[in-house]
This record gives sequence, structure tokens and C-alpha cells, in this order.
Amino acid sequence: MKKLLITIALIAAVCMLCGCAGVFDKEYVVVSDYVPPVQDSTAQGDKITVRNLNELKTALLGLISAGDSEGAILFDAAYDGDVVTDLASACWQVRTQDALCAYCVDNIAYDLSKMVTHYEAEISVSYSAAAPDAADIRQLQYSAGLEDIIRDTLEEGSDRLVVLIARSVYGAEEMESLVARVYRTYPDSAPKEPQVSVNMFSGTGRQRLYEIRFDYGLSAAEMENRRLQLLALEPFVSLEDEELDAAHRALLACEYLTEGCALSPDDASNDVYAALVEGEANSEGMALAYVALCRRLSVPCQIVYGQYNRVAHCWNIVELDGEYYHVDPAACAAYGMEYGFLMRDENAWNYYRWDTASYPACMGQLQYRDLLIHEEEPAPEDGSDEDFEEGSDGDGIAHASGEEIENGS
Repeated sequence: MKKLLITIALIAAVCMLCGCAGVFDKEYVVVSDYVPPVQDSTAQGDKITVRNLNELKTALLGLISAGDSEGAILFDAAYDGDVVTDLASACWQVRTQDALCAYCVDNIAYDLSKMVTHYEAEISVSYSAAAPDAADIRQLQYSAGLEDIIRDTLEEGSDRLVVLIARSVYGAEEMESLVARVYRTYPDSAPKEPQVSVNMFSGTGRQRLYEIRFDYGLSAAEMENRRLQLLALEPFVSLEDEELDAAHRALLACEYLTEGCALSPDDASNDVYAALVEGEANSEGMALAYVALCRRLSVPCQIVYGQYNRVAHCWNIVELDGEYYHVDPAACAAYGMEYGFLMRDENAWNYYRWDTASYPACMGQLQYRDLLIHEEEPAPEDGSDEDFEEGSDGDGIAHASGEEIENGS
């Protein structure tokens, strides 16, 4: 009898160890020594091992940044936290507090399984239909370099730019203004200034994602055709062997522009293509074209948005040897070079108005007449200039009504 009882006890023990569900409905655990991973988070094939909530969120963000729809996360046996609670919290935080996820992720789902010594989660990410490929999202730590990216986008004629900045101070309106500023600095980067709309998505801190849409109002074929025509222009190719100072290069650019472009009151003719290819543009188109021409000649130049005789008007400011001057190509085209080239603030203010805080003071002493090579008799010693038409103030600014250059640009 004693041997029979011992035999029955041994059989029961073996059944328990073998997990015989028909006899004993019990879980069993195999205990072995734990060897911690070398790094905070490690990859095992396509699986990432995490040991705390921060690593879990980083793993989820890595999955989304790569544009993956599925992935696996292993929770280390020594995970610091409650796996079930942390996984739900991490998915919610990543989905709502990260700019990239707020933009492109519709939902994050998961299937959590408990293994022998750890948990494993199968992650499923669904993306919005408008989300671009992960490789198409430009990522920056700061805003430095953003202007170059915008310029590249304009030159490519792309209709959308998505950029993620870890620390940005731009709001949506400021980003629209930045795009406009880049275009006006490089007006030949696109055949036509696009209409811009910006959707901004915010994350924690200063993290921002911007979806910038560009509408040129032209078909892709027309855009490419105009771009090729602008690229084919080589107005100053013969200057390679000539030596001209900055002032004469600025004059050459203005002469080239005004000889080939007529002033137009059409608000639609407000770009470089209208001025340099079609040969007719309003004051904005002429001023933008002058920026582009000066850039080719290495003359610093910017466009000014203001008024002439209380009507919206555009002109330029150039920098020559550290001094600044107003140049109005529209006035030069309408009245002559002496009326709009190299004006100072105090003289221009008689008819022009602009935000003086937004532009450098133009106090240079150089004048248009200083650039001319006089083969005729010198001007009278009393300072009068017989070449000036009646109605000029003596500094090259017309006293006329200005109707010829009021074009509503």
C-alpha cells in the first residue's frame, strides 16, 4: 500500500509539471536568470525592446517616422512601470501631443500579449489619406535652413511642402509671410508668385509641423514652359570680361529692364515672367524683375512695397558700397533714368511713402549724373541741370501727377 501511494503521488507530480489540463488547470512558470540588454532599447529582428515609458513613446514615434503601418514592441522583463497602463497612455500621448502624428496618423491600435517573462505588443498604425510618404517630410531641428528648402520647392514647382521643425517660433501666418519673403528675394525661382496656404500642427514645446500648399494658377505644362523661357535668358553674358563697379552694374540692370519692358496697369502682370519675357508689367513685376537682374550682377537689391502719390506702388532699394539708394524702374520707364535711379530718402519722401522701419535708410550721396560719361560740355556751375525736364526737384524725382506709374500693384 505504501508503495502504491508513493507511485500515485509521483504520477500526480509529473502530471502537474507537464501541465495536464485534464487533471490540473494550473499555470506554470519556468524561472531562469535574467540578463539585461546592453542598451536602453534594443532591436531583435523587427522588434524593439523597451524598458520604460519614454522608450516606449520613442519606439512608437520611430515606427511612425519611418512610415510603417505595423511593428512589434517587446517589454523588457524588468520594465519600469505598468505595461497595460503605459501602452494606452503612450499611444494617446504620441497621437495627440506630437506634431507629426497629429498631422498624419488617424489611429494607433495594438494587441498586447503576455508571454512567459514579458509582454509583447503588435502595433498597427493607420494614416490619413493626405499624409505624404515619410521620406517626403523634411525635418529640421531649428528653423535654420528653412528658407533654402522653400526656395528649392519654388524652383521645383512643387505644390506642397511638409516640414517638421523640433523648435520653431513660426505661426501659420508667419510661415505664409516667410514664403512670400523668400519668393521676393528670389523672384526668378518661380515664373509666378503662388498663393500660399499653411496648415500648422503643434506638438509639445515648440515642435511644429507645417503643411504648405502652393497654388500657381497655372498648369504644370505652362509652369515648365515659363521656367524654361526664364532660364534661357542671358542678358549679361557679355560682361564676363568687363569690369564695372556696383553702381554701373545696377544702372546696367535698370537700363536693360526699362528698354525691354513697358509699364502696364494690369495687376496680373506682377511677376518676373511678365517683365522679362512678355515685356509688359506693373510696378511690382518690374521691381521683382529688377531684383532678379541685380542678383545676376551681384548687386544687393530688395523690393519695397509702399505708395506713390498715395497709390499702391513698388520699387527697389539697392546697396552700393555700403550705402543705400531708392531705384524705381517704373519711374525710370515712364520719365527717364534721371527721375527714378539713385534717390535718397529726403527727396523720395515728397511723393513716395513706405514703412521706414522695415527698410534701410537711403542716405547715399551718389547720383545718376555721376555715372554718366559726359562727352558734352559740363553742367553749369550754378548747379542747375539743363537735362532735367521742368517739374523735377533736381534729384531725379518727377513733380508730375504720377499717373503714368500709378498702376495699383
